Amino acid sequence: MTLNPRPGYLIALATGLIAIGAGALDQQPVSATQQFSCNGRMNNGWSYTAEFLNGRFTQIRWQRSGQPPQTSTLTYKTNNTKGQPIYTGSFQGATRVSLVDISAGNVQSGSQVSVQVEEWGSSVGTCGAATADNQPPAPPPPGSKLFCDGRMNNDWTYTAEFSERRFTQILWQRPGQPPQVTTLTLKTINPKGIPIYTGAFQSATTVTLVDLSGGNPRVGSEISVGVEEWGWARGRCRR
Repeated sequence: MTLNPRPGYLIALATGLIAIGAGALDQQPVSATQQFSCNGRMNNGWSYTAEFLNGRFTQIRWQRSGQPPQTSTLTYKTNNTKGQPIYTGSFQGATRVSLVDISAGNVQSGSQVSVQVEEWGSSVGTCGAATADNQPPAPPPPGSKLFCDGRMNNDWTYTAEFSERRFTQILWQRPGQPPQVTTLTLKTINPKGIPIYTGAFQSATTVTLVDLSGGNPRVGSEISVGVEEWGWARGRCRR
């Protein structure tokens, strides 16, 4: 026998299914979109907040007293033998950073992560639900340039240029000599958090710049510049 439901019955059935569907949606877990922040501190004074969003760790925000905030963007790399996801990134585009999700992907309040930075060692951080109060401020936009001046013992004066949050070059001058430019590359950050840059004078002599401000130069900050066979000389920064 073929049933031929009346139109009113079909409308009521459809309305009931919609109501049931809405109720089911209301009961779906929301953890997939919940955000967690996992906080810890390295031995050199840098504190970190690793952000977990939509099922994965996305970035680490770094803070240290007297330093500009830094951000490490994280990329999922692999799972270790314990099923714990491992993420990698870098600090200031040079120093390797890795994060191990100790919760094996089941991040919740009280979960832990292990963060390791090359030459700094490792630290365990504890997670909590992200709130406006525990979110560090975003890194400020690049500011105006700084120039740090000094003089070597052989009368070559230098002006090191800081822009886009890094030292980019050194301009060399000496009476009776054509100006020279040394392009700088960030080589490493030592265990004290001090950036070290390298370059060359006339493409032959090694030049090293040590940012004594720890990556946060401002008016009055000092740098140390060393040139192979010339020795070292301090410089002071200005606008």
